Amino acid sequence: MLNKRLFLGRMVMAGFTQKSLAEAIHISKNTLNNKINGRSFFDTREIEEICQLLHIETAEEKAEIFLSQSSQKWDRCRGE
Repeated sequence: MLNKRLFLGRMVMAGFTQKSLAEAIHISKNTLNNKINGRSFFDTREIEEICQLLHIETAEEKAEIFLSQSSQKWDRCRGE
């Protein structure tokens, strides 16, 4: 799951609004909002484009933002 706080912080630091980021990765603002709020998920292409735009460079940063603790807890509950 997305770490919403870190994601939004990086988005603002890079000078994007939800609307401008959505346009940059070719999705609607509503779709981006749904992904930020956990109602749907980013695909690999979107994550790579976002990382380039928001200057998220290391694997650790990517994991911290796009693989937050809540998803890891879910995996443990499922026995993975």
